[in-house]
Amino acid sequence: MSTLTPREHEFLDAALASYTGVSSNAPIPVRALGLNDRTQFKAEVGRLRRAVAERATLNHIDAARVLFLSELAFGSDLLGAGVEFQLVSAIRDDEAVAILRTLQRKLYTRDGAKALSARPLCPLIFRARNRADVDDTRGCIPLRKEIHDIG
Repeated sequence: MSTLTPREHEFLDAALASYTGVSSNAPIPVRALGLNDRTQFKAEVGRLRRAVAERATLNHIDAARVLFLSELAFGSDLLGAGVEFQLVSAIRDDEAVAILRTLQRKLYTRDGAKALSARPLCPLIFRARNRADVDDTRGCIPLRKEIHDIG
């Protein structure tokens, strides 16, 4: 992550930090990352935060996780800090949007998106293939496919 600017690092740190504060009760990121509980999620966010702070080179899945969590933290009131993002960052919204767009260009890879979307969002979000799948999590569809089905 050495190609990121200091301001981009600051944004990512604030976004990830929000999951120990204002975003700490958001349920979906825990399941979306394929983790079993909030303890695992907290450890994973801590690991990702340290990697960003140390300017470590991230593999595709870790870069996708950092980007995913940052998008949610900044943009979503339901799944992240949303309008309360300024509680964890001094970066104003107009600058944060520009930073996030730059990060999306820098961190997104097809391999990362595939790796992240390979984990179904179960049981919190799913689309049943048929009536019998409603109570069966094998009917879950990965996030990326779900997005394509909607649009």
